[in-house]
Amino acid sequence: MISHILQTYGYFGLFIALALEYVFVPVPGETTLTAIGILWQSHKYGLRLFWLLLATTGGTFTGSLVAYLIGRLVGRPFVERFGRLIRLTPDRIDRAETLFHKYTVPTLVVSRFIAVVRILVPYIAGINRVPLWVFVPVMLVSSLAWTATFILAGTAIERAWHQVLHHWRQELAPAVIIVCALAVGYYYFHRWLHHRIEKASASEGTAIPPEQAEENAAEEAEDEAARR
Repeated sequence: MISHILQTYGYFGLFIALALEYVFVPVPGETTLTAIGILWQSHKYGLRLFWLLLATTGGTFTGSLVAYLIGRLVGRPFVERFGRLIRLTPDRIDRAETLFHKYTVPTLVVSRFIAVVRILVPYIAGINRVPLWVFVPVMLVSSLAWTATFILAGTAIERAWHQVLHHWRQELAPAVIIVCALAVGYYYFHRWLHHRIEKASASEGTAIPPEQAEENAAEEAEDEAARR
């Protein structure tokens, strides 16, 4: 698919593909970027790293900005109604809002590297009206970090594969071990990040606000006085 996009639409096609991930189109971002890195390293399409980073970073940033504006301008009811298409449930909105109240910038950065959560967070940021002067620079820098990470990972895979082809007897086993270790490491890192976010949102969500605690104490005092 990536080869067809590059042959037909070039860098602009990559820009659109990464942007569509945020508007109800299931585009596997990490897989797409890794494939782009492999194609760049193969020198088959005459790709330039600068233009690749510009197109992919611009695409994912634009998509996240559109999602942010939808959340900010249309609001939570609209997002709850249509967000189910991208697994944006009311419960996830509640937990994400809890995180945003305390960890706005870290949530924006870390979410880039977590599948599905990456798509949800810009909508939540818009609903919570995170200031644009915070959202835009943080999202731009984290988008560049995310795209560069997986494109360069694709180039590393392509180089390792060529080494295996030329020296497969000596390097096949080490290459397989390294690739498996990287895949397993990313899987558990992804799970760890997701678990930390879930744990943080759950702990924040269960805390009772001071105003609610005062109201509860007053109601208990009234009940005690009535019993006496």
